Amino acid sequence: MKKNPYIVRNFERMPGQLTIKQIAALSGVSAGTVDRVLHNRGKVSPEALAAVQSVLESQSYNYNLHTSAVAFKKTRKSFKIVVAIPFSEKGEYWDLVRKGVEKAFVEYGDISIKSKFVFFDQFNSLSCRDAFHTVASLSCSAVILGTTFVDETRELCNVLDSREIPYVFLDGKVAETHPVAAYLADQEACGRLLAHLMDGLTPSGRKLALLLPRRIGTQMSNNSAVRMASFKSFFSEGKRNRDVVEGYFSIDNPVKSHADIRAFLAGHPGVGGVAVVISAGYLISDALSGGKGNLVVGGFDVTEGNARCVEEGTLDFLINQHPERQGFYSVESILHFLLYGAPDKTLREYLPIDIVFRESLPYWHDEV
Repeated sequence: MKKNPYIVRNFERMPGQLTIKQIAALSGVSAGTVDRVLHNRGKVSPEALAAVQSVLESQSYNYNLHTSAVAFKKTRKSFKIVVAIPFSEKGEYWDLVRKGVEKAFVEYGDISIKSKFVFFDQFNSLSCRDAFHTVASLSCSAVILGTTFVDETRELCNVLDSREIPYVFLDGKVAETHPVAAYLADQEACGRLLAHLMDGLTPSGRKLALLLPRRIGTQMSNNSAVRMASFKSFFSEGKRNRDVVEGYFSIDNPVKSHADIRAFLAGHPGVGGVAVVISAGYLISDALSGGKGNLVVGGFDVTEGNARCVEEGTLDFLINQHPERQGFYSVESILHFLLYGAPDKTLREYLPIDIVFRESLPYWHDEV
């Protein structure tokens, strides 16, 4: 696997943050014991560990990853992190997630990290199952998971839990699992926001369409299901009178995809807006290359294809979930856990949700 060009980033102690000697005095242990706790090295009694952690929590202590990395590097140990996410073409959603993950590996290159990526087809639950079986067979320190399919994710997490391997979720949550952290946009809020925007931008009384990709296997993706349900609930509360129709298109065959979309819209002449619950809104815009007229098209994420269509005016708006940040933060949080044996209490589970229109696109960015 191609190695990352390592760089070092310096982290300074926060103003007013306790020193190791101060923590030792407050917790009633030696400075050496505090050092072992902070750097996750050597043996510490349960009583001493509890005393130090109590002081750290009461003082909102900010762990210093870089300082710990230098100390940890001296032990000549290394972490092997497996990243299991969907494959996607350059500039698409999961490629941006991967970019964030790899950027974090470079950023924390002073920690000895070996990484392995395992990819699967996000539109094929059988592909996900095979990939996760591969992950379950690997020896590793931690796993970063894309939670596209619920059953497959839960099955793998049961294996990881039994082996006491920590894991972090990307782009979703799954009940009855125990991740160290999860990074995602609030999917219920995303679905309702999509509905609210479509409702406000289309003439009252016109139908709205929800378009979904055809998938292989028995499951809809985790996020698509949540977004669809919250989109529909927005219009079932008795406050708005909208008919919502559903359609499907082929994601892996552009020619068939365009034919599917044109056939669907021809069969539903009363549709005033099309909501795409995945990050492939550009496919709808490209299918209507002859002009979409007054049809409003909205979707998710500032991918290369979507950004092009927003700039051209063929895609009206995007709801963005910060995929690159999700990838970067997932590495930060799992390294924190591996170094300190506890989750970072400053984690933010839900990332901000942005609405991007043509006017704001030139000023938008998702750099970590």
